[in-house]
Amino acid sequence: MPDENLEQAAEEIADDAVDNAVVAEALHEDAVEKAVEAEALYAAADELAAEAVVEEVIAEDMAADAVAEAEIAVAAAEAAEDAEDAD
Repeated sequence: MPDENLEQAAEEIADDAVDNAVVAEALHEDAVEKAVEAEALYAAADELAAEAVVEEVIAEDMAADAVAEAEIAVAAAEAAEDAEDAD
């Protein structure tokens, strides 16, 4: 009788070990999928950051151009006013 109890306990332990191995494999597969997704998200974030840097440079150039055009407009307005005063 005691041998039967030991055998039954051993079978239950073996079954539990198999169940745990199955769960561990599923968790591992999930972790691998999440790592792949994270890598893709990091790549997308890097791409967006690079685009933001380029857009910021373009915005700075456009702002500088706008300032230059405003200065020209002010100078033209002053010139027109001076010409009007000279008449």
